[in-house]
Order: sequence, then C-alpha cells, then structure tokens
Amino acid sequence: MKPCPLTGRTDLEMVFELKNVPVICNQLWSTAEAAKGAPMCDVDLAMCPESGLISNVSFEEEKIAYAPGYENALHFSPRFQSFAEELVAGLVERHDLKGKDVVEIGCGDGHILSLMMKHGVRSATGFDPSMAGKTSEYMATPGVEILPEYFRSDQLDRPFDIVLCRHVLEHLPAPMMVMSEIRKAIGDREVPIYFETPNAEWMLGAFSMWDVIYEHVTYWSAPAYETLFRRAGFKPASITTGYGDQFMMVEGAPREPEPTFLPSEEERARVRALARAFGDKCSAELNAWRKRLAALAHEGGSAVVWGAGSKGITFSNAVSTNAQAGATIRALVDVNARKHGMYAPGVGVPVIGPEALRDVAPSLVLVSNEIYLDEIKAMIGELGLTPEFAVIAG
Repeated sequence: MKPCPLTGRTDLEMVFELKNVPVICNQLWSTAEAAKGAPMCDVDLAMCPESGLISNVSFEEEKIAYAPGYENALHFSPRFQSFAEELVAGLVERHDLKGKDVVEIGCGDGHILSLMMKHGVRSATGFDPSMAGKTSEYMATPGVEILPEYFRSDQLDRPFDIVLCRHVLEHLPAPMMVMSEIRKAIGDREVPIYFETPNAEWMLGAFSMWDVIYEHVTYWSAPAYETLFRRAGFKPASITTGYGDQFMMVEGAPREPEPTFLPSEEERARVRALARAFGDKCSAELNAWRKRLAALAHEGGSAVVWGAGSKGITFSNAVSTNAQAGATIRALVDVNARKHGMYAPGVGVPVIGPEALRDVAPSLVLVSNEIYLDEIKAMIGELGLTPEFAVIAG
C-alpha cells in the first residue's frame, strides 16, 4: 500500500473503493466516441491513523495529463458568485489588503484575482500551468497577471502580502512540498495564507461518493489540515467550512515548524467514525440509484443530470455500469457555455445548456449538488417544463 502523502505511514485503514472512473473527470471530449475511450482507473481510499488524511492509494501521477477540454470553473453559478464575493471581501477586510499585493497558486482563469482587484488590492498575480496558451476575460482586469507555470518559491521575488491556494492541494501527491515552498518564500515576514479544498468531512457525512474522483489524491479534514499547517511551519488561525459546508477553508500565519505535531485522538476518532460509516452506506446508495433509474427506463422515462462537473460525471459513470440505468441518462446540463457541445468521459453523454432541455423533455432532473436546487428549479420553470427532481448529493 502506498504511504500517506502527509505522514508517510503505511498502516492505513481502507475506506472505500470506486471502480472504473475517468482518470480526468473534468476533461470533456469533442465527440461521443472519444469520450467513451477516455482513460479510466480505480480509486481506493484509505485513511491515515496519524493525521486523519484520506488518500487514494491507487493514484499514479503519471496518468494525469491535462489537455484542452479540461473545465472545472464554478463561477457561472449565481450561488457560487455570491460565495466568491463574500470570501474575497472578508479576506480583504480581515487582512487589510487594500492597496496591497496578492498571489494565488492555481488561479485558474483568474476569477478570484479579478475580484481581489475589484475590492481594492494593488496587484493580483496567479500561477497556473493550465492557462498556457489560454486567455480569459479576467486577465484583462488591470493589475491581474497570470503566469502559466507551476509555482516555485523563487518566483516570489515580487511584493506579496497574502498567498491564496484554492482547490489545488487535493490534486498534489506531495502536499508538504508546496507548503515548504510557500514557507520558504515568506521567510521571516508575517504573511497570512488562505487554503481551500473540498471538505472531506462533509463528503463523508453526506455519503457523497460522487465527490470521489481520480484527480483528487487527497481528501482534507480539519485534523489533516492542522497537521499539514503545523508541520510545515504555519499556525492555523481558523479552520472553517463554507459553501453549504462543502468547502474546508483555512487561514494561517507563519510560525516555527512542529514536525511531530499530532491532532488530538478525539479529532482523529471523529473522522475515523465518519469514514467507516461512509464505506458501508455508499454501496447501498449506489445500488438504490441503479434500481431507480432502471425502473424509470422500464416505464419509458428519461433523466438528465444537472451539473457536468465532478459529481455529475462520477454519478453518470457509476450508474452506467448497469446498462439499463445508464441508458436512461440522456444528457448532462450545465450553465457553463464552454461545456456545451462536449461529451462526458466514460459514458459519452452530451453536455447541453438549459435551453436545450425543451427538446429533451426529461421526466426526471437529477441535481448533482443540492446547493443549486433552487436556481435550477427556477430556470426549468421558466422553460415551461414540469419534471420530477431528485438530489444526487447534498
């Protein structure tokens, strides 16, 4: 068994396995045939007894190769836009960032950098290799600069007053490496950092197996985060949750490293109990969804999955191992126009915009994330459709 990416322990406890998932879940394809031929792998989750970190012990970094068609932006949703505005406003106020300089590791298309400029920072610099050869509307914001490359400490030879790292950590097979680079760049200065990832504790408690994807080598709980921060030389000022508790949000400041730090046994026991219940529940839930969709197909009905992101694509592939259930899903729906006309890996299901639902006329809309349920119902109501709704995760 591969060791824990954080502690190096090899006596990990198995949590859950999900077979035959897309290697790159958010990599959409231009044809159905290409999508059906997308690389697939297994995920085997195990928990470290020392830190509470959950990791995919089957992960092989060399299998990950991002290419055109990769798309995981959330900011097309009004719900996420509100979250992002509140997040940025809070960071600027708490850390007195007006007129100061921001660095973001893994900035994507620069949406958060642009918001930072809107809220009064002096400059906003991002690092993201996936932006090589790409442009976005946010790059045109004065003060925003995106370097299409991986972050290294020697690149921070520029002013910076905070370091942001959002939805990057879970992709890294060696998380201590990036933390060490950040700590090295900060040196003796009192520069805060802000990290954000999917919340493993929410995933476990909600039994959301649809958040289990091959791209995520690690799944972060509060004790795992504290272990990472303290061992790398940061003291967590706050560990909170947001976005319907689906995100783990951590702010910290540089301190002397505590290389042997251990979270409390109470904290580790809490995560351990969640993990054990998760494995037992998910197998039963997957079988229930397959039966429901097979029954819908038998009745001549059809379904669409709203949300062509990780949850929706993982769900579609998982239920599609049952041929009748899989054939019931006619399309994935997404408000992100950059996904329209593309196809989901594995199942080869087309991604359409909301307006195309008039032609599909599904009898069931499967909402991949409950946090969007109200806005989805409103959009479908405006189309004059009256399908049944069911929530996949939430």
